[in-house]
Amino acid sequence: MIAGTPGTGKSTVTRLLSEKCNVRVINLSELALEKGFILTYDQDRKTYVVDEDKLVNYLRGLASETSGIVVNTHYPEIIPPDLVDKVFILRAHPLILEKRLSSRNWDRRKINENVLAEIIGVVASNAASALGEHRVYEIDTSYSNPDEVADLICMVLKGEKALEPGVKIDWLSIMEPSEVLKFEDYLGSQN
Repeated sequence: MIAGTPGTGKSTVTRLLSEKCNVRVINLSELALEKGFILTYDQDRKTYVVDEDKLVNYLRGLASETSGIVVNTHYPEIIPPDLVDKVFILRAHPLILEKRLSSRNWDRRKINENVLAEIIGVVASNAASALGEHRVYEIDTSYSNPDEVADLICMVLKGEKALEPGVKIDWLSIMEPSEVLKFEDYLGSQN
């Protein structure tokens, strides 16, 4: 799996990975929409609520038919561990992530929600809890070229390069409190 907060480079890296490493890539959100595995639309968060059971059952069927599937998602914890070999969590410095999401013209609330998720490492933590930290490999994409990230992942998948697993990136340890508090309006609006 390639996972991470929106804006960390998942779509670009998985597209390149498909070309460079000759693997089939599935975007989990697009698959859910295409196959109708949607329960509802959350107006407040401006996102679809996925029928996880139907989505997982469909993936289980795909996995039994073929090998070498790479799944692009921001919610890796819904995939059962028996279907997962490795999870590459793409991470980006929260202030860089904010700029990336702002350039997409996202509203402030959605930007703050995703930046806060990145600050506290929600995707990495959820993946490690659900799938085991031994399957989780974090890659900082803050200043990386997507081609380099795709090449690195391809080398790891082919066994040509080793990465140490685990959740290691801690943005809170390098950010100033004022940088973190910049996103507090989202926290305040949730109370």
